[in-house]
Parts: sequence; C-alpha cells; structure tokens
Amino acid sequence: MKRVLTIVFFLLSAMISFAQDSLGLPDITRSTKSYLIADDNPKDTAYLKGKCRQAGLDLGLQVLVNRIPTDSKLVTPKPSKHLLKQGTLQLQLPINKTQTEFAVYHSELFSVPATINVLQIDDELVTYRSTEEVGNIHLFYGCVRGAFGTRRSAHTKDATVYKLWDTPERALLPDLELQDQMAQTQAKKLANTTYDLLIFNDLKSYAYNDQGESAIGHFLDTMHKYNPDKLLQADLLTPNSKRFLSRINENQLWTASMRTKIVETLTERQEFYRNNQMPWMIGNFQIHLADKKRQATSMEELEWFLSKAAAFDAGFGLDFSVETMRKHGLSNIMLNTIRTWETLRLSHAFSDKMKEALKDPYSDWHIKKDGDALLLYPQHNSRRYYCNLTDDHWEWNSPYTSPFALSIAVEGKGSISNLAIRTPNGVLHFTCTIKAGQYLIYDFEGNACITDLNYNKVGDVTAEGVSVLDEGISEVSFTCEVKTEERKKPEVTLRYYTHGDAIRLQKGS
Repeated sequence: MKRVLTIVFFLLSAMISFAQDSLGLPDITRSTKSYLIADDNPKDTAYLKGKCRQAGLDLGLQVLVNRIPTDSKLVTPKPSKHLLKQGTLQLQLPINKTQTEFAVYHSELFSVPATINVLQIDDELVTYRSTEEVGNIHLFYGCVRGAFGTRRSAHTKDATVYKLWDTPERALLPDLELQDQMAQTQAKKLANTTYDLLIFNDLKSYAYNDQGESAIGHFLDTMHKYNPDKLLQADLLTPNSKRFLSRINENQLWTASMRTKIVETLTERQEFYRNNQMPWMIGNFQIHLADKKRQATSMEELEWFLSKAAAFDAGFGLDFSVETMRKHGLSNIMLNTIRTWETLRLSHAFSDKMKEALKDPYSDWHIKKDGDALLLYPQHNSRRYYCNLTDDHWEWNSPYTSPFALSIAVEGKGSISNLAIRTPNGVLHFTCTIKAGQYLIYDFEGNACITDLNYNKVGDVTAEGVSVLDEGISEVSFTCEVKTEERKKPEVTLRYYTHGDAIRLQKGS
C-alpha cells in the first residue's frame, strides 16, 4: 500500500510539473523570510550582505521600473510619443506660444488626481497650476509653456491635447510598448546583481495602460524570466500577479504609536491572504537616528514590532539604512535580536497560546539568553515622565514585582548629576553627570552607562542601591543636581521598565 501511495504521489507531481510547463507557469518559491531594504547603491551591497547574514535576513531591492523623470531624454527636449496618456482633450480656441491661460472643452479626465499636471500638445509639454470648470469648458491657470525644456509652439484649435499620467514622485509613466522595453532593460540589469529579493511597490501603476491587469502579469513575467533565482514581492495581489510572486507586503510602515491599528488591520489582512493561499508580510519597520522631531529607535520599540511579527507568523521589511547602521549605537545588538526572534518564528517556537498573548497591541516583550536557553519575558514599559527637577514625586504602577530598568534622557541645555531614585524598597544612586544630548541607561542586571542620543556609549557608570519595584503602585521620588546653561535648565525625561515571569522557549516546540 505504501508503495502504491508513493507511485501515485510521484505521478501527481509529474502531472503538476507537466501542466506548469505546458501552461508556461513559473515554479515559484514561497517565503515569509524577513528582509533588509537595500540602499540603491551598489557600493553598499557587500556591507549590507554581511549585515543580512548577521540578522538572518534576505537583501531586498525596491524596483520602480515605469517611472520617467522629467529630465529624461524621453521627456526633453522632444517628448516621446509613448508617454502614458489618460486621454484626449479638445482646445476651445487656437493658442499662441506665449499664452499661459487657455481652455478645453469639458472632460471627466479632471476627476483623475494628478501631481504635476502635465499636458502634451504636439511636441510641447505644458503644466498648469489649477483648473476651473465654467459651463462646458475647463479653464487652465498658471500654465508653464515649454515645460521641462520642451519647445514652445503655437497650436491650432484642432491640435490634440493629451492629459498625461504622473506620479507622487513627480515622474511620468510609459505606455505599454515603452513599459515593456523599460522592463526588459531593467530585468537584464537586475540579473547581474546579487539581491535575494526584488520588491515591486505601486504595482497597480503598471496596469494604467489599455491592457489593464494583464500588463501586470506581463511585467512580472519579464522580471521572472531574467531573474528566476530571485524572490519577487509586490504590494498588490491580482489574478495576474499571484502566479509570479513569492509573497505580498503591502508596504505599510508601522510604529509603536499605532498599537491598536496594527492588530486590527493585521488580523483582517492575515485571513484574506490565508484564504488566497499567498504568503503574507506584515509591513515594514524603520530603525532611525535621533532628529529634532523624534528620538532614536530603541530596543523596546524594535522588540514590540518583532513580537507582532511572531504573533502573526509573518515576515517584514526592515528599513535600516547604511548611515543609520553606522551611527546607531545599538546596531549590532538590534541585528542579533532580529535574528533571535526570526529564528524562533521560522522554527515554530511560539505556540498558538503564546501567539495570542503576543497579539495584544499594548503588550511588550523581551527575549534574553540564559545559557543555551532563550527566555521570553512579558515586559512593562512605562510612559515617559517629565522631570521638573525641583520636586519630582510619582506613583509608579507595575504589573510585576521585579527589578526595574531605566532610560533617562537629557536634552536642551545644561546637565544633571548625582541622581537618586527613592522607592519603598530603598534608594538607587548614580554618581555621574549627564549632559544635554545624552542618556543614562540602566539595565535589569544593574549595569549602567551614559550614551549619546543615538545610544553610542560615552562611558560606564556605577550604580549603588536597590532597584526593585513591588507589584502595584509605588511612591517614587527623583532628585538630582542641576547645572543650567545660558539661563536654561535641561529637559529631562525618564522611563522605567519591569518584567514578569520568564517563559522558556525551544526552537521547533
């Protein structure tokens, strides 16, 4: 009986393979392995490949083939006849080569959104600032004649006016014939690269021509033909794209500020792609440096996102630029942490019960090595406390009895020194000076250091005293010495962290 089943399975496999060959269907590798989004710079490829090996990630390149910059030879000085047109318009009256206001007869084309508003009349391109519908005509205002270096000309009333497609990147699109040429040229170039993954965002724009959705399939067929060993990923699932794609990632960038939305959205999307038997990614996460608007990405933010990827058993795109990797003080720790979480996810180490717990949008988690074992801790990350530096008394509410960790940021002007944090269990002292533009980081093992705002270590600090919080509400006070600069006090914020009982993990459990 076993031999008969083996023969049947072999015959079925052969029939499926024959059917694929007969229909010309590609043999696609499906994958939910996460990936690093590459900078579009060949000089960085070797460096990024090494970082991908460290983190256990693929290296993916975002590819936009059908974009025509306005300084392209296809645009200036003589525009190609193959620029993609939304449709035709009819001039109300002839126009001379200097007019900056003119009219066309009514058209539904103006209901289609545009970014740079480009018209093509013979060999001239014209942009317009705005339009006004008056009766059965549309008036153009703020026109730029001979736009993008094309030649101004007079046009008769019978001249055909084309409204062109443009994109949010302020580029134009090709028609089907030109798109095919551009796709083949790019596909051949990509065949000589070592990227594991090709990423096609805005896939719907490849269907704006008169072939519609079938143009998407034709485009992906070209890409696969020249790159059969690469994974292909897109942001859109269609009948014509499904047979060429390894998985779908809708290119959503998630941050910890979107906690509720991420779970609501991902639960719905996971079911959709499961029903369509298509591997699915949960979106992208960006690791960034500190700037005027935000603090540098922390380990807590990263592990929050990794826990959601594990909860939905889905990979993701990592937006981690070469510049950020080189300047962020936690780069190597972050890459190693990603490898740990992803290895556990891909080896099915998280039970269904664990996944449900990880899905809680307000839950935070931390994975720690303990010899050969890996421990998963539920973690409480407090809100950010703003210190007035004169009489700081708070009620800290911890769901766990545990040691606490700290992150204290100093910004603005001046510095603080000789910090003390008093809890019902004792006092924790830090004999050090923290300048504006620095953190004091204190971990669960009692280690402390000063870093810059990108977590690059400036120096070690000795901590003395007790750092344990009881479950529930604790009365806490904070004191320090303050040094002003230019009559301004530093701006100080503090967060504390506690964790619950560890869950021991095993790969493949």
